[in-house]
Amino acid sequence: MPRLVGKKGNSALYTGLAMFIAAAGVVALEYFGVIDLAPDFGKETEVRSNPTSQPVKTK
Repeated sequence: MPRLVGKKGNSALYTGLAMFIAAAGVVALEYFGVIDLAPDFGKETEVRSNPTSQPVKTK
């Protein structure tokens, strides 16, 4: 197998891919309510009732 002498790596592709994965992770965390950077974005909160009190909103 010949050596690829002088071939440069494709670091821009790897950097772009890493940034895309990081952005997708932030959007997923925001959607599921782990972080709250954008108000009113993501899943709605569920309302669960407690047998001894009024319904309580939970995240």
